[in-house]
Amino acid sequence: MHYKLKNMHKIDYRRVRVSVAKNPKTNDLLQYLHSHHIAIHHVRTTKDALQFEIARQHISVLRKARSKYGVKVKLDYLTTDELLPRRFITLISLLCLWLIPIFCNYWIWEIDIQATTPEEKLAIERLVQEEFAAPILKNRLPADQEVRELIMQKFREYSWVHVAKVGSKMTIQPQLAPKNEVQENKDDYYHLIARNSGVITHFDIKSGERKVTPNMTVYKGDTLVSGLMVVGEKQLLIGAVGDVYADYWLESDFVIPQKVQYEVVTEEAWHIAFAKDGLPTEVKSLALPKWLARYVRVVKVETRKKVVETLTEEHIESRILPLLHEKMSQSLPMKSRIKKENLLHIQFEGGKVKGKVLYLINENIAKPYPIH
Repeated sequence: MHYKLKNMHKIDYRRVRVSVAKNPKTNDLLQYLHSHHIAIHHVRTTKDALQFEIARQHISVLRKARSKYGVKVKLDYLTTDELLPRRFITLISLLCLWLIPIFCNYWIWEIDIQATTPEEKLAIERLVQEEFAAPILKNRLPADQEVRELIMQKFREYSWVHVAKVGSKMTIQPQLAPKNEVQENKDDYYHLIARNSGVITHFDIKSGERKVTPNMTVYKGDTLVSGLMVVGEKQLLIGAVGDVYADYWLESDFVIPQKVQYEVVTEEAWHIAFAKDGLPTEVKSLALPKWLARYVRVVKVETRKKVVETLTEEHIESRILPLLHEKMSQSLPMKSRIKKENLLHIQFEGGKVKGKVLYLINENIAKPYPIH
């Protein structure tokens, strides 16, 4: 029993085409195979030979019959042991397997709109389809800033539109702006609510009861400081006044000329000039007695040189990021600061430098909300 099971695993049913030259002994060869219970398939005759197919495991019996009857036999193995047969169709299949993913990578096949309501999603989908619709080549797709401006101009209720491309998918996620911007009124009492989402870092509160703690994540519209204080069973109306600082991430696109011009200080020197004479590059002056300051001045003058430089990848850390950092700092409110910045993408083309920077900003996110 064990011997039969062992042999069953060695059975080879792969087909072999046998061509037997026509000979008076050909019929004897077939009878010999039949007597050994060998199945013969697809028997056909040609002008010079008899052709049929048998299983590869019966080749040894066929060779004994060939030696016994002296018949010329030609074998054609229909199934080989090669993993990839050397055929033209195999080459075409491999090329398709390699080229199709590369071809698909140049296209955006899906545009996903992540809106808060189905109505908003449908409206944005209609607007996007009027300008571009999937599938679309990536080089024909508008820039992220153009997509953002298109949606924000049409829908004024959005304060920001996040655009992300991952592989062959484009995701558009609009963020609603507060519908009513409440102006501070000293005659009324307010809560302090979150202007946008973030992680609380510290407080500068003059009055009110805190509803959040440091390192806590808050979302747009959450109450940060309450203007009502509970004392026993009573509520005291005190009003919330102060600042609540939080960290949040801000993605910013930039486009700057690749060639920039700036001035470099090459020399500094002290000069004595008449009181009424002005020097264009004066940076510092010495305090003189009033009677002497009426006639002369002692000033420090810089000698500057204009330099034109073409920005490359080598200037990312030394030129581009400091410039973007300064520009972002000037656009933020007072007491805000940039804690970290990550360069997401940059490219040099058409005489311009384009890219994205992700900033970690610490800012006062509290805004007053009236107590009704």
